[in-house]
Amino acid sequence: MKVFDLSLAAVALCFSVASVSAQQQALSAATAPGPIESVSVTARRFHMEPRDFEAFEYEYVLNNGDIVRFSRRVGRFYVGLRGKPTVEIFPTTADQFVTKGGARLIFTEGGDALNIDHYETLQASFGIPVATAPAAPK
Repeated sequence: MKVFDLSLAAVALCFSVASVSAQQQALSAATAPGPIESVSVTARRFHMEPRDFEAFEYEYVLNNGDIVRFSRRVGRFYVGLRGKPTVEIFPTTADQFVTKGGARLIFTEGGDALNIDHYETLQASFGIPVATAPAAPK
């Protein structure tokens, strides 16, 4: 009887070693460097109370002469260029917002200064054609 138990334990040990080896091979195959097809990142949502947005509800003159205005309606936040319809913005932190198009609006100095990353996508969301650089001569 003890011989049977010993051989059964040896068989079980053999299966567990083979199983660990197969798991290690699968893990190394999954983490092996290779081409990445795509990476999807979504903006993290941040809950902001409408009263907290009051610090940003002003017009800002950009260094290119455009004027953007921030507003809110029914608990939603918006940015607009003068003479264009507004676009909804979504808070990601207490002083940063993002549009659906991917433009990031970052307030600094307690809301007195504004930086806009990917301004061309913000312009496109307002329906403004984005100027493209002229092609280099051949």
